Amino acid sequence: MPNYEIRYLDFEGACVGTLTTPCASEKDAKVLAHAMRLPGTKRMEVWRGAELIYERPQSQRALAAETARIHAALYAAGA
Repeated sequence: MPNYEIRYLDFEGACVGTLTTPCASEKDAKVLAHAMRLPGTKRMEVWRGAELIYERPQSQRALAAETARIHAALYAAGA
């Protein structure tokens, strides 16, 4: 199982806590990140190695990339 690092950030962007744990999937890591959320945190990030795989709230760039991915999938499906 791959290791994931979950980072919790405060309102100014400073890291207030981290958790490193093996998870069976990205989905499991995301669920764990929400379940273990620390009080007073504004953001959370889930990392697999050097790759940011999830963040809340999403940055504008990540939101635009996700929207483009959804549109491309809908177009490919003929919607």
